[in-house]
Amino acid sequence: MTAPNAPTLKTSPPVEPPTEGEESATASPHRPGSYDGRARSFREAQVRRRITRRERVGVGIVVVIIALAAYTIVTARPFTGSTGGLLPVPGPEIVVQFGSPTVSTLNCSAGGTAYVERIPWVNSTQPVATGEIFVRVFEIFDGDYVGDPGAVANVTSSNLCHGTPPDSSSRWYAVLASPNGTNLLTYTTGDSWASVGGAALNFQIQGGSSMVVVSFASFSGTGHGFGVGGVAHGSVIRGTIPL
Repeated sequence: MTAPNAPTLKTSPPVEPPTEGEESATASPHRPGSYDGRARSFREAQVRRRITRRERVGVGIVVVIIALAAYTIVTARPFTGSTGGLLPVPGPEIVVQFGSPTVSTLNCSAGGTAYVERIPWVNSTQPVATGEIFVRVFEIFDGDYVGDPGAVANVTSSNLCHGTPPDSSSRWYAVLASPNGTNLLTYTTGDSWASVGGAALNFQIQGGSSMVVVSFASFSGTGHGFGVGGVAHGSVIRGTIPL
């Protein structure tokens, strides 16, 4: 017999284990100590190490740049005109004065005709030597130089065109003549100065000398000019005149 007023015991229904899908949905994806958790920690540590290395490299580069800038400032020397300076103080511009050009034609020894434009060298504000200047024919409108590729200056002390004249490609060459008319040097942009008859290559140009342009066609009145430039004793040399 059942005792009166005895409590009734209730049994809970048995708990069934979760299915495979339910376990995947409820379980932590990275449980402490699991393989996935260790892999994730390893990857995060790698990322932190890479970031730290990049920061150290960046700081190192900045330090090097600052050090180089400081070294440059400390060791730089000011621009002076003394013998201990890097460069001399430039003097006043040396200006060459030319006289009015004269134009003529010339029969060359090997046949053909050349145009001759003779420009008197009147003077210069300071002495100028041939080795200190270059010679140019230029377009007055834009200042572009007129080239003379392959020009050959076949000149004697008394003949400005001993060979063939310049052609449409070579265009021109120049000759420096002494005050008495003797041809001393020739000039092309490719070869610079060349001696005529054994004359010295570097000497002071005298007032009364002439710069002569021998050309395929006359430059006179066509918007071209003649000029010299260069540097002497730290001063810029400049002289131009329309042809």
